Amino acid sequence: MRWRRRRRRWPRAACPPRWPSASPSDADPADRGGGASPAGEGDPSMPRPITIEDVLAFKIANDPQLSPDGSRVACIVTVTDAAANTYQAHLWIVPVDHGSPLQLTTARGKDTWPRWSPDGTRLAFISDRSGDKQVWVIAADGGEARQVTSGALSPSEVAWSPDGRWLAVVGKPPRPAAGAAESDVRVISRLRYKNDGEGFWDGKWKQVLVLPADGGEARQVTQDECDHTNPAWSPDGRWLAYAANPNPDADLTNIADIWVIPSEGGAPPRRLTGSIGPAGQPAWSPDGTRIAFVGHDNASRGATNAAVWVVPASGGAPVCLTRSLDRSADHHVLTDVRAHPGAGGLAWAPDGSRVFFMHGEGGNTQIASVAVADGAVRPETAGDHELIGCSLDRAARRVACIESDPLTPGEVAVRDLGRGPGPLRRISDWNGPLLRTLALSVPERFQCAGPDGWPVEGWALRPASAAPGARYPTVLEIHGGPHAAYGNAFFHEFQLLAASGYGVIYTNPRGSQGYGQAFTAATRHDWGGKDYEDLMRAVDYALETFPWIDPDRLGVAGGSYGGFMTNWIVGHTQRFRAAVTMRSISNAYSQWGTSDLAYQKGFWEYPGDPWECPGFYLERSPITYVRQVRTPLLILHSETDLRCPIEQAEQLFVALKKQGTPTLFVRFPGESHDLSRSGQPKHRVERLRHILAWFGTYLAPGPGQGETAASARRREGVPAGE
Repeated sequence: MRWRRRRRRWPRAACPPRWPSASPSDADPADRGGGASPAGEGDPSMPRPITIEDVLAFKIANDPQLSPDGSRVACIVTVTDAAANTYQAHLWIVPVDHGSPLQLTTARGKDTWPRWSPDGTRLAFISDRSGDKQVWVIAADGGEARQVTSGALSPSEVAWSPDGRWLAVVGKPPRPAAGAAESDVRVISRLRYKNDGEGFWDGKWKQVLVLPADGGEARQVTQDECDHTNPAWSPDGRWLAYAANPNPDADLTNIADIWVIPSEGGAPPRRLTGSIGPAGQPAWSPDGTRIAFVGHDNASRGATNAAVWVVPASGGAPVCLTRSLDRSADHHVLTDVRAHPGAGGLAWAPDGSRVFFMHGEGGNTQIASVAVADGAVRPETAGDHELIGCSLDRAARRVACIESDPLTPGEVAVRDLGRGPGPLRRISDWNGPLLRTLALSVPERFQCAGPDGWPVEGWALRPASAAPGARYPTVLEIHGGPHAAYGNAFFHEFQLLAASGYGVIYTNPRGSQGYGQAFTAATRHDWGGKDYEDLMRAVDYALETFPWIDPDRLGVAGGSYGGFMTNWIVGHTQRFRAAVTMRSISNAYSQWGTSDLAYQKGFWEYPGDPWECPGFYLERSPITYVRQVRTPLLILHSETDLRCPIEQAEQLFVALKKQGTPTLFVRFPGESHDLSRSGQPKHRVERLRHILAWFGTYLAPGPGQGETAASARRREGVPAGE
């Protein structure tokens, strides 16, 4: 069966739309926050190719929070501080209807987690400006921020009480001193003793504390020895709901329950859910009788669609509201300009009749609402976009998000609700001045048939300077997860390849989110099976459909699960002339015990643990097929990646070197699994230089189609693989 491709009707690539907004140029985060200057900003009538360095010039908005009256949006804007090889993140206020955006904080450091006071006059936020992370409060109209916590609390969340007098804070209270001098020897008893991006567990648990909003002594409300997250106040301020799993064997599960506890403490917590799967993001109904939350029943473990549930606050059976939707109430679209953006939580209609939430839909994310009475889902937004965050005003008349698409890294956008599904209105333009100078490539969506006739969605990005009738080397990019997705979001690496004379194909094979539970769960016990066939059929379809692809100059690249699949592909076919594997898996057997999370694969994704099915682990390990690898392979890996430890790359490199396959091993010190999206600026730049140089050597863009291999190496100073 052949599927028709559909041309995306994006605005002209060289001139992205000038969205209705107030210009933020008079309060530029790059000017006031040490950001990198956009390379080559200038005359928009003379667009230029995007460059490696442009990845550091974008201004990345996150965590939009609509004010209670719906008139302003608070958010965090992150810029690169190239001189210090780090990032600065500041709090901004964006008017919804008129006026210019206001940069509310300017102190050096990273501000996060802005939250409005109930009366809309103040904002609480978390910042490391004083060295350690602390909670601060600032007037919404500007002024000096006031620190309201102290000590080594390391706060990660904050929530206002309904009367604005108190703050619930998630932090890590210091444990009582043992009395003996500290030792640098780690004595480990906990199963999950490390976590990627954080390092070794520090022995402290996240607890919920309550303190006066003006500052003062904090009282610890929760006591169990486990992490407590997502505190939410009841409308009368008497109770706090939160998520936790105090079970001693919690690390053997992915379960979290919703609990309630008196906000003044002094009484044990009460569990509301039945320990059947992960639950979080509790939100009280306006009358305080029910709590909505996001969770699932673990039917397909980590591949299970997250759903919206409601449970009586006094106790009773939880009810799943969105079971008929067959989509996950979460954010799954991957990009390389921000790491792990959130879905933004849940919000109730004032009359308690509906709950608003975010969900995946193919390569898009959308806002919808669900009727509490009968589970009827109503779409609230439409369009080809990635939405980040979901914040409503008190009256649920307006929603605010960060909206991204393939030509825009993300701007604040709003939509008035109650008018049916439709597009959002962008009200910021932080990246517009740079984008209007760039000649970006517009993706073309296609759909092909995988094994069993399942449709596979994908996109093709032609070289930015493609000439009619010419053919170009093309790279297949493979996303991680596998239970994530590519989509209608901005991906700098893809645009960079297109600007360098390469085409790009990227798809969502089975295992991806956004296409229904059966599709997402289809990789169970089958990594390297029909998911591999989906990818190969997508390449076949692209070759038949897009005449600018040179079938003799194909490359492949991917990270995490995408790295696993890259390793798998080069061990099973010779159709690709070059490959780049990043933060990859080469040996499922050894990763099982060295990763922070891979031991959980045996619960569902794989048939069991290594000693229960050793043959399966070896059969599904790319290292098993290394003798068949002839494709030149660049290996990029972070030295402190705890998700896919660097031993995975070391094994692969040694095996390839021993058998004489062309390879190069590039190690990034001090970086985690998230190097490509939040690593040190200098390392993100160097990573991209290695990718371009490798493909430049083995795919060799022809004259006029990009740099030659020799010029790329001279310019970047990167050694060739042997």
